[in-house]
Amino acid sequence: MFAAVILGLAVSDLATSLHRLLGAGRRVRWDALAPLAAVVAFLKIVTQWWSWYATAQIARGLTFEMFLGVLVGVVMMFLLAAAALPDELGEGEVDLAAHYRSVSRRFWLLFSGELVLMIGVDIWAQMAIGHARFDPRTLLAPVFAIIPAAIALAFVRNRWVHAIALLGLIGLYIAQFFGRSLGG
Repeated sequence: MFAAVILGLAVSDLATSLHRLLGAGRRVRWDALAPLAAVVAFLKIVTQWWSWYATAQIARGLTFEMFLGVLVGVVMMFLLAAAALPDELGEGEVDLAAHYRSVSRRFWLLFSGELVLMIGVDIWAQMAIGHARFDPRTLLAPVFAIIPAAIALAFVRNRWVHAIALLGLIGLYIAQFFGRSLGG
């Protein structure tokens, strides 16, 4: 529940930042990358919550250390969401392309760090609570390709590469639970 509150605050931060941008009107120089990053952060939060809801019974078995890992992960997700859109707009022009350039390294490092941490905690919990055995072939799953790609995006400055990556993640997050209900 505590972790879900932090995720709710992250969504609130995204909504507040978007509200401020829309309120600034003509002072905003719109660019696609920052809003796409905000959509990725939003969908990452929603899919995280959705997957937690489906495995709520596992939460009862989390140890304190596992829970600390989850909390660090959701704080990283909050910071990711907070980086996506500017919080303070100032008096002059708000350039979203410049904002994305200034936060993209932090965004992608938080993205990859949170993903590594949450996958690690998930594997740890499955092994400790569900008595699952670790299969090294798990590391060949396509989701693990996202980690080095996200780290690379922290250092690659090509806007088209960033746009394609952000759009790809949006598609992936939507497809992940598309058509599924909370009941199963």
